[in-house]
Amino acid sequence: MNKETYTYEVSEQSTDTRYFEIVSDKKLTEGEVRDAVCLTNISREGDCVKEGGITATFKWTDFGEDSDIEIDSGEVDDE
Repeated sequence: MNKETYTYEVSEQSTDTRYFEIVSDKKLTEGEVRDAVCLTNISREGDCVKEGGITATFKWTDFGEDSDIEIDSGEVDDE
C-alpha cells in the first residue's frame, strides 16, 4: 500500500539585516564592496575571508520581526 504524501512550496520574507565589515588597502567602488560581502559565509558569525588586499568579515544578523509566510503551492486541509 502506497502512502500518500503532500508537498508544499513555501516562501518566507522578513526584515533581517546582516552586518559586515570590509577592510581594504585601497578605496573600493560600490561594486567591489558588494563583491566583498559575497565572500563570507553568512551561516557563521565572525566568518572572515581575505582576498586581493580585501578582508571581509560577516559580523552578525539582526533577525527582524513581522515575517510573512506564503504557501506558494500545495493543497492545505481545511481547519
